[in-house]
Amino acid sequence: MLKAIAAVDRASLGFSPIPTKADVQLEEGGRAPYDAMLHIYADTSRTVAFRKTADGYRWIAEQELHYGPKSFTNVDGTFQEYLVVEYQIERVNGIPTNQIHIDYQGQDARLTNRDNLTLSFIKPIFEEWKGTKWR
Repeated sequence: MLKAIAAVDRASLGFSPIPTKADVQLEEGGRAPYDAMLHIYADTSRTVAFRKTADGYRWIAEQELHYGPKSFTNVDGTFQEYLVVEYQIERVNGIPTNQIHIDYQGQDARLTNRDNLTLSFIKPIFEEWKGTKWR
């Protein structure tokens, strides 16, 4: 799986390097639209989906959550704000394939109700939030 991850230019897709120290869980099989998924928890949390091949695995999707310092409340409860960056080459969830998808959950006026968030727009916010962990 590490070889499959290394074969992708993840930085150009907006993903941060995977830390060498993290909590990792492997999900295999089942009826999911992927053959295996890594759940990686460190400064950010991420999922990486794979398709099994004759030679091992092929990276097919990734989702990374960057947590902000503020909380927000809605009808379901109180949550920590976050930005999520996603990319997939095969349909894993409802986002379009082969394009960077960025979404925000929270109440930061710079980010709420904005469609088509871009990497260049959110990178300074990632820097502001650096070191904020999921609580």
